[in-house]
Amino acid sequence: MKTKSFFLLLLFIISTQIHAQKFECPKLFEDAKLWNSIKGNDTKRALELKDKGFYKMDVNGSFEYVYIMETTDSLNINTLRKIGFDFIMHYFNINNASRANMETNSPVDAVIFQGSFPKIGGFESGFESNRVDADVLFDIRFKPNRVRFAIKVQKYKVVKLSSITLSSFKQVYVSDCFPIKEDSDHKKSYAMAFLNANSKCMNYASFFLDYLNKNLKVSQPTDIEGW
Repeated sequence: MKTKSFFLLLLFIISTQIHAQKFECPKLFEDAKLWNSIKGNDTKRALELKDKGFYKMDVNGSFEYVYIMETTDSLNINTLRKIGFDFIMHYFNINNASRANMETNSPVDAVIFQGSFPKIGGFESGFESNRVDADVLFDIRFKPNRVRFAIKVQKYKVVKLSSITLSSFKQVYVSDCFPIKEDSDHKKSYAMAFLNANSKCMNYASFFLDYLNKNLKVSQPTDIEGW
């Protein structure tokens, strides 16, 4: 299984479109350049990535990316929120009932979505194969001239497969796995999972920024509050 890092292409997209966008996020552009400067095998890249400070970690062992996307215009929050829900439906396989449940349980100025990054790592163990998935939480908050896009990787799910049958799965905190915990087991697999999880976080932030600007409909201006 190869590391699914494709941020170089997104860096090109961001660099060629940033001046035409309604919303901008210089920090995301800077992170993209820094990400592409990391070289070496998965283990070395994971260790370097851990030390670069892209993300922040909480007491529960999760890591989170937070990007503030800003515009000079003042926009309708309901319009921005609808774009947020449309974005989740566009990139994740959810139905209308799940969307309705998300809308009910999200604050009036936010989109909250619990999802998954499947197959971000894997390893063989005897006659069994193990697949690593990640639980991920999107927390997107809106104000008239800015968006706070946060994405948190909470836990890994290690799914054990015997032939084609699911035999078991366990949940482990990211902080208990390599490279955060350097003496953990399955270093290569967790290094792969760590790189893929981080890459996906930054990529989804880029996807959202692009989706937001492509689907934005300017509405009646409203008052702007500070964060």
